[in-house]
Amino acid sequence: MHIAHSRSRVLAAVFIVLALTASAFAGDGGQVLSGKWKMTVPARDAAGSPCPFVPDMMEFFDDGTVAMSNMPGNRVPFKTDLAPDEKQAMELRNPSLKGKNLLLVKPMPQMEWRSTPIVYAYSVTANELTISVTGWTPATFTRVK
Repeated sequence: MHIAHSRSRVLAAVFIVLALTASAFAGDGGQVLSGKWKMTVPARDAAGSPCPFVPDMMEFFDDGTVAMSNMPGNRVPFKTDLAPDEKQAMELRNPSLKGKNLLLVKPMPQMEWRSTPIVYAYSVTANELTISVTGWTPATFTRVK
């Protein structure tokens, strides 16, 4: 009886740890984005011109910085886990972002997250990253191994 009770407690503890780990990774877009990404389909406007705000290459680092080909030589802070007031500020500025996963990039580290001009809606499926900028078609990236 004592062994069965101990085994149940151990199994319960394992399930709790697994659930916490899964929820931590589900909410951590930075972990999902980690690594190097190369554009496969560029964002375009209605006239077919490429979007200057979406880089050809992006590399996300575990320290919360990103290197972007349109900002050579710089690693700048990025954020995907927004505080409620940050998310609200972005959605008020651009209502089409409401309900989407947001990727913020600060071109100047001292600025506040709520004030950053670089805001992307994003999604990741397997090794494909899609980034959207309002007014442009979505850009698609593939993970570089």
